[in-house]
Amino acid sequence: MNWIESISEAISYIEENITEELTVEDIAKHVHISPFYFQKGFSMLCGLTVSDYIHYRRRHCRQRAFGDR
Repeated sequence: MNWIESISEAISYIEENITEELTVEDIAKHVHISPFYFQKGFSMLCGLTVSDYIHYRRRHCRQRAFGDR
């Protein structure tokens, strides 16, 4: 699996488990990459840290659930 495929798989995993407690370690383990390299690659390809992406997606999901306020 190349970096783009790995990050894409990680994003899918995050989306499928967005309501669960997610850690960088768990996500990295899911895509078989060390947490250090996973964080670096994710940030380089997505422009956000893993935790910022998770916070952004959770906020977006809450806004959709409760309507834009």
